[in-house]
Amino acid sequence: MIKHLKVLVVDDDPAILEVLAAHLRSKGYAVESRSSARNALDTMRRLPFDLVISDVRMAGMNGFEFIKIVRANFPTIGIVIMTAFEDEFPLSEALRAGADGYISKPFSLSKFSLIFERAYWHALQREDWWELHKGDQEKPLP
Repeated sequence: MIKHLKVLVVDDDPAILEVLAAHLRSKGYAVESRSSARNALDTMRRLPFDLVISDVRMAGMNGFEFIKIVRANFPTIGIVIMTAFEDEFPLSEALRAGADGYISKPFSLSKFSLIFERAYWHALQREDWWELHKGDQEKPLP
């Protein structure tokens, strides 16, 4: 587990935001929650994140539109997309939009954790992530 991760959770369902934020904090991650894609983008302009978790179906901008913008502007970030409407929003579309992980609602927190960590490791495989974070590796070990 990687304790230093900064995670942004985006969902218009307050219960999902609360459960995921509590779960991720219990794992040692720094978590911000937003109820809309527009608010999430405003937050991302001010704060750095390692991973974004977004619902697909939200008022205003949907999750696929959101992650296309995120991928274009923050290419190193890991992205997990969630949906309760698998038939309407298939995995293939999520991957084309730029997601690193995909999970169907409802889900268990153990399954979510697996998808979450896999998406982060997928993001680490992008060469640009290592360039952006190479200063992190130069810190002396205690």
